[in-house]
Order: sequence, then C-alpha cells, then structure tokens
Amino acid sequence: MNRITAMTAVALLVVLGMTGCGTKERDELRVKVTELEQQLAQSTQAVTQKETELTALRGQLQTAQEANAQAQAQIESISRDLEQTLAELNHSKTELAALKKKKR
Repeated sequence: MNRITAMTAVALLVVLGMTGCGTKERDELRVKVTELEQQLAQSTQAVTQKETELTALRGQLQTAQEANAQAQAQIESISRDLEQTLAELNHSKTELAALKKKKR
C-alpha cells in the first residue's frame, strides 16, 4: 500500500511539475507518468494474484488441519479399542491358565 501511495505522489509531483516545463520536458514527464501508472497497475495485479493464492493456501491449510484432527481422533479411538482388547486378551489368558491348573 505504501508503494501505491508513493507512486501516486510521484505521479502527482510530475504532473504539477509539468506546468512550469517546456514541451519536450512535458512529453518526457508524460512518458514517465505513463510508465509509473503501468508499474502501479502491474503491482496491483501482482498483489491481487498473491492475495488470491494466499486465500487458496489458507483454505488448503484449513482442510489439512481438519483432516489431521479427524485422524488424531481415529488414532485415539483405535488406541482405546486396542487397549481394551489387550486387557481382555490378558484376562482371557489368566482365566485359561487358571482353568489349565484346575484341570491338572
């Protein structure tokens, strides 16, 4: 934004300076103003493009964060299920060992 303001100020000074200049100098100043206006347009377009890219990247980041949160929730759920299954397995092993001892 500061660049846009600076370019506008330069263009304004050039235009104001043209009132006291000769025809050749005015033409040179007009060319310079045109060049500055083109640079300003290009800069504005580049900023707009970067803002569009940034918005898209923010959307991708949000999607990735949501997928990550979902994956974390699945991992926690599976871990709980695994712990429960292991506990049941250990309990079953203990019962089996006790039954084997009883049979003997």
